[in-house]
Amino acid sequence: MGLSMKRIGSLADLEPFPAAITPANWTALIPAAGRGTRLDHPGPKVLFPVLGRPLIEWMIELLRPYCARFVVVLAPTEREVVAPAIARLLPSDAYRIALQHAPNGMADAIDQARDLVATPHVLVTWGDQITLRPETVARCMRAHEHRPGALLTLPTLVRPEPYIHFQRDADDRLVAVLQAREGEIDQPVGESDAGLFLFATSTLFSLLREARQNFAPGRATREFNLLPLLPLFELGPGSVMSLRILDDEETLGVNTRAEGDRAAAILRRRGEPV
Repeated sequence: MGLSMKRIGSLADLEPFPAAITPANWTALIPAAGRGTRLDHPGPKVLFPVLGRPLIEWMIELLRPYCARFVVVLAPTEREVVAPAIARLLPSDAYRIALQHAPNGMADAIDQARDLVATPHVLVTWGDQITLRPETVARCMRAHEHRPGALLTLPTLVRPEPYIHFQRDADDRLVAVLQAREGEIDQPVGESDAGLFLFATSTLFSLLREARQNFAPGRATREFNLLPLLPLFELGPGSVMSLRILDDEETLGVNTRAEGDRAAAILRRRGEPV
């Protein structure tokens, strides 16, 4: 089976795909409506500073070389303080702000951008995934943009004590995504995501519409979340591809002060500008 038809590939093995990425084909969609409560931060989470720069700045700088347009999803009460930070980084015609009026989950947040994404592909990433490597982003985008029939592409990592676990069948088809916060994981090792998801735009929003009608919310959180919906994209060979990464640093989300300190140490070690 060629790489373009495999369900699990390697970031180091992308020769079948052209190197070029066309930014005009991509919108970066960043759900960023959360508060900084666990960070002991008084304002919106995406304004929490790491090495003197807010999370949203790190995310935009990471994605700007690859995505011509941005949509940032905010809570209505956060728009006034977050929008100026975005405007300092992007021209007015390159971004839009969507509003999530209640904290009903990540799938709900993404769905608020339905009418603001016009590109054929959309990159979804959480607003705190600042330790993703640019080369990981670029390689996943290559595999998605140049793979016939691609509906979903994402990096994953096999790790102990997983917070997320991807269940697969004998053919590596994704059949379920389990979440520790929903009380669903009991295995010591699992396959987890890195908070980066590349979608075919039309399929993403059509499946979100369908799922909102047919899927029950999480048992513990009562939220409409994205991860349990990922198996819906398994619509044929090559429709879903996971590209394995080896470095758990790339999966770090900044939810606590300790995680902020760890992210700062990672970025400083890589020589990121501050």
